[in-house]
Amino acid sequence: MKKLMLIMLLAALACAATAQTNFRDLSYAEALQAAKAENKMVFLDFYTVWCGPCKFMAEEVFPLKEVGECLNNRFVCIKIDGEKGEGVELVKRYKINAYPTFIGIDVNEKEVLRIEGYSAPDAFVNIIERVWDPEKAPERIKERYDKGERSAELVRTYASLLQQEARFGSFMERYQKARQVVEDYFNHLDEAGRLAPENTFIYTQYALDPADEKTRYMIAHQADFAPECRGEIKNALLGIYNRAIAEYLSGDVDWSAQAYEQIKNDIKVAGLNDDKAFDLAFQFIECYAAGDLNAYLKLCETKFEALSEEEQEAVLRGLIRLAKSEDQNVLTRASHFIRHELPKMTVNQLSSVIGSLKRIESNMVK
Repeated sequence: MKKLMLIMLLAALACAATAQTNFRDLSYAEALQAAKAENKMVFLDFYTVWCGPCKFMAEEVFPLKEVGECLNNRFVCIKIDGEKGEGVELVKRYKINAYPTFIGIDVNEKEVLRIEGYSAPDAFVNIIERVWDPEKAPERIKERYDKGERSAELVRTYASLLQQEARFGSFMERYQKARQVVEDYFNHLDEAGRLAPENTFIYTQYALDPADEKTRYMIAHQADFAPECRGEIKNALLGIYNRAIAEYLSGDVDWSAQAYEQIKNDIKVAGLNDDKAFDLAFQFIECYAAGDLNAYLKLCETKFEALSEEEQEAVLRGLIRLAKSEDQNVLTRASHFIRHELPKMTVNQLSSVIGSLKRIESNMVK
């Protein structure tokens, strides 16, 4: 009991120090005890170490302030590895069929909430809040929107609801409708509205690429946002430009020197490369664009491990382009490089490169 009280005290201090989701180091039984003592429920995050969407939720959703506040205020949160320890039995008890799955239970172990798969932050928060607030029920949100309500909270909730519904049925139609709802809202805002803290979601959730008008607005007005929002704006820009750079590393976007130079300039203007974190990725992109595949493979052989994990994955996806080469030296070096790196690769990296290796080696002279 003393141990549990100490853990609860440390958890409370942690909540005060950070807004991110406070996953506690408690067993299932200890979490129930803590929930009873704090008049809360228990939030169970069922995951596995190999699950990509689980990693996305852990890295991109649970650290966010709005998600942390939503969960910490209502739940004692714990993580359950579905393949280890007590997780094996809990998976059976709660009939977990996919990862991640998130279960909310009351202190009597009655299920009050179930979410399967990954969700965007807004959608995730809205699903949870609907349990407590009838005004956020899907039919009520749509009714309020159709009657002309355009508060930041309503637009944010309605758009995220459309995104969530897009997972069940006509994905593109509903997803595009969600984006259009936000676009219409953004276009009708005045300058003060576009910079208002309650509208930060427009940029953090719905600015998706460098050419997006909302991205251009962030670049031009980064210093004009309220101080408490600037960190979120910078993180949104980092996400956009990390994805853009990954597309060039992987070859998922057609090469355009003009578009690439614009991206490099945006990164500089936004202060995203003050720590030189993009420099090596730039080197890889520009080396491949120069057309000397042996020089590119030399860079892979010597600098690959200095890239971030996401950049490495993009480079590995891009190696399939080398399968088109008629230079047997290029094909052989590419094969040797991949096979040398295989033992160190993550599951996601392996899935990115196996097809490339097969294509490259099928074109090698035996």
